[in-house]
Amino acid sequence: MSAAHSTPGQFTTRKKACLKCSEAKARCSLQRPMCSRCQGRGLECHWFNPDSPDTNGASAVIDYAAVGESNTSFPASVLAVEELRYSSTPIEPSPTTLESARIGSRWMDALIPPPGRIAKTFTSQTIQYISRILKSYAKTIVKDDALPPIVHLFQPAAPRQLLVNCRTLLRMWENRAPGSESLVRETILREMNRLFEEHHNYDHITLLSACQAYLLYSMYMFFCTDPDTRAMIDTATMINLQELASAMSLTGLYPSGMQERPLPDWESWIVAEAKRRTLYIMYSFDHVFNYYHDTTSYIGTELGHLPLPAHKGLWAATTENSWKTEYERFTREWPSEAPRLEDLWPQEAEVVVKERRERADRWVESADEFGMFMFAMSNMIFGS
Repeated sequence: MSAAHSTPGQFTTRKKACLKCSEAKARCSLQRPMCSRCQGRGLECHWFNPDSPDTNGASAVIDYAAVGESNTSFPASVLAVEELRYSSTPIEPSPTTLESARIGSRWMDALIPPPGRIAKTFTSQTIQYISRILKSYAKTIVKDDALPPIVHLFQPAAPRQLLVNCRTLLRMWENRAPGSESLVRETILREMNRLFEEHHNYDHITLLSACQAYLLYSMYMFFCTDPDTRAMIDTATMINLQELASAMSLTGLYPSGMQERPLPDWESWIVAEAKRRTLYIMYSFDHVFNYYHDTTSYIGTELGHLPLPAHKGLWAATTENSWKTEYERFTREWPSEAPRLEDLWPQEAEVVVKERRERADRWVESADEFGMFMFAMSNMIFGS
């Protein structure tokens, strides 16, 4: 039967074309996962699902398998890097591992205010600033040749597939066909649920990627979508996110040897630094979520002992030798201990205040954009 004389509800020959060719009313090669026209123009190639009949395209369903196959890579710069030796890189438990329980139970603070904890009320201007920064991080995952500042260029390849899936699904949302919002939304939520349900079986490196992906899904859907999708990031989502972050922290937040000050393995340093950055952003997102849900936020003092974000030379190093050079310079500048988050926090004792202010000033001199955001967050949390 021809397309012009199809009966209602019958999938027609024209619907075999991909979405881009259909929209442009152009001839499609019908080659999957990417047709020749889309490939030649560098376009995302999405497909109608032939099992979902529709005569006008308004409720067309995206073929998830085809989209996934046509867009399953990190930026080109990531694919070009060498694989590192992650199979033998230990991570040391945090010296306050028990604090991971506090990370996983932050959602309970509003129900049972913890004794000795400090509540924080944010202004709308502060929340707008934090939201803009977090939104930019979430948007970065769908861009070419870019990564959010919580994901390291050299994170291991196998667990990185979870982040590749994240990029693919969020790009599906950005390039969704009219009427497909519900399907794409449900597909993202299914993947988020899978990450949470399977996280007990992950090793510490895969758990890092799972937590990063879950956080990026949550922030993207909260900041970058429509009101219906944003509403799906609810308290249950935040509970799952905090449990993932707690499980991640239990596997260690320091690279092997870091606390004794020798040179750690580059691979384990990458994983530990990415874990801490992910944790810091999860707390920032938690403050924004609580604000919009009229829930009290509490200052995350359990993170105070953790190191401040590494400076740009360390985080952006692209070879082990260049990283070693930067790390040796870092240990010369900080011979006793690395700067910690609590160095940015106020203290009552005048001697401690002076010492920490000097440490904070030295750290700021080499902080990158992510570090400066953490500096701003500390000022907003402990400021008036």
